[in-house]
Amino acid sequence: MSNTPAPVVIEKNGTAVVAHVNVRSLDEADLKLLGQLIDRSAGEAGVSLVVIDLSGVQMLPSLGLGALVQLSNKCKARGQTLKLAATPQSIRKVFAITRLDRVLELVDSVEAATR
Repeated sequence: MSNTPAPVVIEKNGTAVVAHVNVRSLDEADLKLLGQLIDRSAGEAGVSLVVIDLSGVQMLPSLGLGALVQLSNKCKARGQTLKLAATPQSIRKVFAITRLDRVLELVDSVEAATR
């Protein structure tokens, strides 16, 4: 039995769904799992906010950027807000360079996102 945490853990906090990403580099399988878990959890009635905790992520491939934009679009279609929380500085730079920081909402912490 392994003590390795699941790559993505979903937590419900009132009307918010918080996805904690527990991998250093989001690969295609992790991105697919993240999308499936968010779609399943955020698809329930009463959810108005989706937060993705990226505090442990150190590398985000271009595929990940596209996946986050797709998740944002799905959330908007459901009338929900998507926030990326605790995004490391190295990944914030990628969002700034690609100008995705104008499309995706970045917040300092999960707590700040759910206030």
